[in-house]
Amino acid sequence: MTQQLKGPSRTAPSISHHEAPVRGEQTRGEQTRGEQTRSTVLAAAISRFGRDGFRSTSVTDIAREAGVGGTVAYAYFENKEALFLAAFDEDVTQLMASGLASAESNRDQPEWQLHLFTTLLQGVAHHPLAGRVLAGLEPGLAPRLVDMPALQELRRVVGERIAAGQADGTVRSDIEPELVGNGVVALLLSLLVSVVQLGEESVGDHADAVISVFNAALNPIVTVAPVTR
Repeated sequence: MTQQLKGPSRTAPSISHHEAPVRGEQTRGEQTRGEQTRSTVLAAAISRFGRDGFRSTSVTDIAREAGVGGTVAYAYFENKEALFLAAFDEDVTQLMASGLASAESNRDQPEWQLHLFTTLLQGVAHHPLAGRVLAGLEPGLAPRLVDMPALQELRRVVGERIAAGQADGTVRSDIEPELVGNGVVALLLSLLVSVVQLGEESVGDHADAVISVFNAALNPIVTVAPVTR
C-alpha cells in the first residue's frame, strides 16, 4: 500500500495502526509498530506458504491470518512473489541459525557434524517453508537456497571448525578448511534433502554413512609402520 500525501504540505500524515510509516518521517514508536506489523505478516506468510504452497495461498489469506487489513501486506512487500521470497529467506535464516548455534556449542565434540545435521533436521519441523523447499515442493527456490547469506555463514563457521581441528591435531593438516567446509555443508544439505524427501526412517543409515565419509576425509592419516620379520 502506498502512502498518499494530500497537497503540498510537508507534514507527515497521521499513520493508522496498520499503515507503514513514511520513510524518514516516522517516530521511533511508529517504526516499532511498522516493524511489528511486518514481522506479523511475515510469520503468517511462512505459516501459510509452508502449509499450502505458493500457488494455493493468496495475500488476502496471509493478511487474514496475520489479523491485518487485506492491503496492509503491500505496504511492506511489493507483491505476492516478493512476500514469498522474503518469507522463505526468513525461515531458512532461522533454520540455519540453529545450525550455527549447534556448530558453535558442539565444536569440541568428536562427531560435531552429526550434531549439526541432527539440529538442522529437528529444526525443519519448526520451519515449514524451508521444509517444503527441502521436500522438493517448491523447486523454483532450490537455487536461491545455495547462495543465501545464512548458508554462506554456516560454511564459514564449519570452515573455522575444521581449521581449529587442524590446530589441535584432530583434523588432517593437508586439506584447505574453506573448501572442505563448503563440501561438508553441501553434503549435510544433500543428506537433509534426502531424509526430508524419503522419511525419517532413513536418518540412521544415511547419517552413519556420511559420518564415515567425514571421518575418512577429516581425520589425520595414520601411517602404520610395516611389520619386520
